[in-house]
Amino acid sequence: MNHDKAIDETMTSGSADRSAVRFVTQGRLVRVGGQNILFSPTQQAIFAVNDTAADIWRSLEEGTSPQAISVEMARSGVDRLEADRHVEAALWDWQRLSLIRPRSPSSPSSVQEPVSQVVAVAGLHIRILYPAACAFPAATVFRHLEVRRETADVVLQVVEHEGRLHLFRDGDWILSCSPDELPVMLKGHLLTEVLDHGAYELALHAAAVLSNERIVLLCGNPGAGKTTLTLALVHAGFGFASDDVTLLDAKGQGVGLPFAPAVKAGAWPLLAEYYPDIAAVPVCRRPDRRRVRFAVPREFVPPSPAPIGSVIQLHRGRDAKACLEPVDPASALRILLNGASARGRELSGTAFDVLTRLIGSAQTYRLIYSKLDDAVELIAKTCR
Repeated sequence: MNHDKAIDETMTSGSADRSAVRFVTQGRLVRVGGQNILFSPTQQAIFAVNDTAADIWRSLEEGTSPQAISVEMARSGVDRLEADRHVEAALWDWQRLSLIRPRSPSSPSSVQEPVSQVVAVAGLHIRILYPAACAFPAATVFRHLEVRRETADVVLQVVEHEGRLHLFRDGDWILSCSPDELPVMLKGHLLTEVLDHGAYELALHAAAVLSNERIVLLCGNPGAGKTTLTLALVHAGFGFASDDVTLLDAKGQGVGLPFAPAVKAGAWPLLAEYYPDIAAVPVCRRPDRRRVRFAVPREFVPPSPAPIGSVIQLHRGRDAKACLEPVDPASALRILLNGASARGRELSGTAFDVLTRLIGSAQTYRLIYSKLDDAVELIAKTCR
């Protein structure tokens, strides 16, 4: 961790804001062979720091405010402006690396009232509180899930501090991210909430569209084109249910988790024919810094349990001739079990029975394709 470089690039404004903030450390500082090493248990990563940064870390562990740390460094002979820069650089780096977090969301940096949004997903009601300056575009990404409701099962609060956003759940810190990562990180956490607290037998890693009140499941490895094909099918008249995860209840019926699909940059030109406004949608970032745009459904009806009519495994290959071929039951089970999860993390006998009944009643296929239009045409002919 090069704090000298960070110091040169860090502004010293905002020290008044730091004076009221305390931080909680989320790592361990050790000295080994004359070197200071920070260990992050959550990331299983280590970071080398210099002696000045190590002293700042120890002060944070003792609950000292950043402003008080700067004052103490100045008393020891360090120029006060230089001390502020050292502290600012360390705080910026450590927040970015999730090694520290603000102690409490009770003192947001903005005096404006937060923007409140209640969303409903799979029976859970979750209130999200945004700082007014950071609500867009995240609130737009979840607008189709909004409900009018005073109470919520869970409250998530986004707090801005010195260019970083921190997410708290019912007052407990969850994660830190940059502003352009917020929609992706919120979507991921909402999914976690549903998987941890929702009512279901099995969660399948599968997109879902609706045809004749029956669900068509689209399965495949990352890069197989689930999101792009889902959006193309919706444009062709299928109903939207999910682009990533579908839940099964005890009766074997499916409920999609209808989060707005995150479209990767490589698919933007491909989808422009179906969604001409995609180029105007704000660009967000995943944690790996890859760019995505969220395709929020234009028309949306909250999903209700529906029987599974078809299961389709996607295989996209360059110049492959499009074909839809039947899959035997054992192969279909393997397809659905790949990436599936259950409450309690272990697949129960009941959940497996639900899955086998589904395979026994649904049509199961493998779709090999290269061109998106060919894939849409085959599925439309077969599943309608």
